[in-house]
Amino acid sequence: MSTTKNPGTLHRYNQTPRLVAFEHTRDGSSPQNTLIFIPGLNEGLLTTPYIQSLSAALHPSYSFVEVLLSSSYSGWGHSSISQDVEEMAECVGYFLSLRPGGKIVLMGNSTGCQDVLHYISSEGSRPIVDGGILQAPVSDREAIQMIYPQEDHKRYNDLAQGWVKEGKGEEMLPNEVSLPILGARITANRWLSLASPGPEHKGEDDMFSSDFEPARFQATFGIAARRGVALMILFSGNDRSVPSTVDKEALVARMEKAFLDAGGKLGRGSGILPGASHTVKEQGDVRNELHRRVNDFLEDIERETVGQKQCNA
Repeated sequence: MSTTKNPGTLHRYNQTPRLVAFEHTRDGSSPQNTLIFIPGLNEGLLTTPYIQSLSAALHPSYSFVEVLLSSSYSGWGHSSISQDVEEMAECVGYFLSLRPGGKIVLMGNSTGCQDVLHYISSEGSRPIVDGGILQAPVSDREAIQMIYPQEDHKRYNDLAQGWVKEGKGEEMLPNEVSLPILGARITANRWLSLASPGPEHKGEDDMFSSDFEPARFQATFGIAARRGVALMILFSGNDRSVPSTVDKEALVARMEKAFLDAGGKLGRGSGILPGASHTVKEQGDVRNELHRRVNDFLEDIERETVGQKQCNA
């Protein structure tokens, strides 16, 4: 097995529960801005395939930081995106204190996209960030429906809803519900947040589903736009977490429209990332295109020239 050293600095940004962030370092660089990366479910430091290449290729005025949250690795099963956002706010505040006046951009992969969008659109007092990147913003609800047999899916929804009604929302569901398939045990509350049963689909994690009416996207993307946060969507063209019936380009266009209609500043590279898998495992042109779009967005934020991409939805 090959190993790779990753030089950097480990920061403790939170004393309770003693959370840390790893800042990748490069020789001769003294960045004044920070890109903070939030991975998806079951992920942690250096587990997303493109982390090392993106940190090495990153715009020289930005430092690349991976944040560990209480939900990292298998912790997501008993956490929530609201808790994630509280911890992210502490991390953002920490790096703002290290680099006063610098730009802060959040980048999420997969479920990390929910964290980023919730941070920039939900109510609450937290440090302001300059931009957000959503890489692989897929619907966990639709992904779960793909993975689970319909009978099991309904049974687990009913079980979780029953537990919540009994006041057991923070208790762990039986192992069979999530451990063999999703890789972690899960509380009733978190199951309902991700699975988001109908007809209301009120799960807190349910942000990117293809069956949403425009008002649902306006309630997140629209609010983020009105707060002045620049945004870029990087939807993987070959993402197998998305049902084959979903028109990815049309879905992205609807998200972008909700953002632009509210006056949002959309990155010029926003859209489909052709040939990319969910976590952009591909090397070569696909990975280089990810690097290019991220760096263009970061440079535009630094220069305050993020423009309004035209949307045809």
